Amino acid sequence: MEHYELRLLAEYHSTGGQAANTWAKPTPRDVGGELERDERAEVVFAEIFPPFSAPSTGEALKKIIPVLDGQRYGEYISLSGELESLMAPPKLSIWGNKLYSFGTPMSNNPLLSTTLKYSHTITVECLAGTTPITADYRVRLWGYVFKELELPQVFGTMLFPAALTEKARGRTLILSKAPIPVNGDTWKTLPGGNNQAIPKINPLARYAFNKKATDGKSGDYQFRYTIGNVDESDEEMYFDFDDKDALLVEGLGIRAVANLKETGLLIAGDYHPKGLIPTPLSSVTDPGAAGWNNLHFGHVPPIQPTGILWYVIPKLEKPYLIWNEIGMVVTRDDGTAISAGDIVTALTGVRIEMHGG
Repeated sequence: MEHYELRLLAEYHSTGGQAANTWAKPTPRDVGGELERDERAEVVFAEIFPPFSAPSTGEALKKIIPVLDGQRYGEYISLSGELESLMAPPKLSIWGNKLYSFGTPMSNNPLLSTTLKYSHTITVECLAGTTPITADYRVRLWGYVFKELELPQVFGTMLFPAALTEKARGRTLILSKAPIPVNGDTWKTLPGGNNQAIPKINPLARYAFNKKATDGKSGDYQFRYTIGNVDESDEEMYFDFDDKDALLVEGLGIRAVANLKETGLLIAGDYHPKGLIPTPLSSVTDPGAAGWNNLHFGHVPPIQPTGILWYVIPKLEKPYLIWNEIGMVVTRDDGTAISAGDIVTALTGVRIEMHGG
């Protein structure tokens, strides 16, 4: 049946340019993002075709946020759309074809079924950076549409309680909730939906630029909003969690103009992995240098003769759980300070909230 086929759920094509520091806010009708009354949908992945005035000159498409049934998901999904730091490249232009997905489609495992779920409409909001966008760009959202009557057959029951395990430190978090029969009425109460009861389970994907220069002494740079190290709260990569909040960090990427040394996670006072991950020379004129950074993501220099290629955000060998503790992303320079705005890092994972209504 056609409802089991991967399809284009929404497409925004910007052709008229965009002023600096402004949002483009197309309606669901503008992007073809409306469902029939008896339909429900899940978003599996995005494709962003970034604006550039020449193959090597990207323009400032700073942020893309999905909007599901009228609700902005910027707290969970905030994607860079710039050529250099693109987080959701076109599928056919990804090195190795390993795209980033929001979750596993048609799954009743709550820790895998973190696809974005909506019942009526979907669209995106796109922010231009500090310079105008003059070139065209395009954002596509892909996923599956189901008739309400098909949902019990496809999904059955969402299997709670669930156990989230971190093997690196031997920790397990039990997510206690009654099993949820999947139907049209419960659709938005499932993981990735905007009407969940606690514990809430959502995908997390965000990026951050360094708002300040590094210290030039190979000290830890924290991407922390409260001390002014990043520009906005949805760039926060410092997590001060009690026992009601958790994040499973699954992917981590970083790139810089020069002078980057190493990157990793600092959780409960310990570095992970031990010794951090070498990340030098993530973007320089020497095209081979990109491969020296083990967490490189985004544009692969130089522009390829057959087109432009990108790396997706690398998956960590083992996910790390931040729960009832302080955890953060840290990076270090090589002894030479890195100027503000010259580092960009990206993080993906699963966000768990066990408080609120």
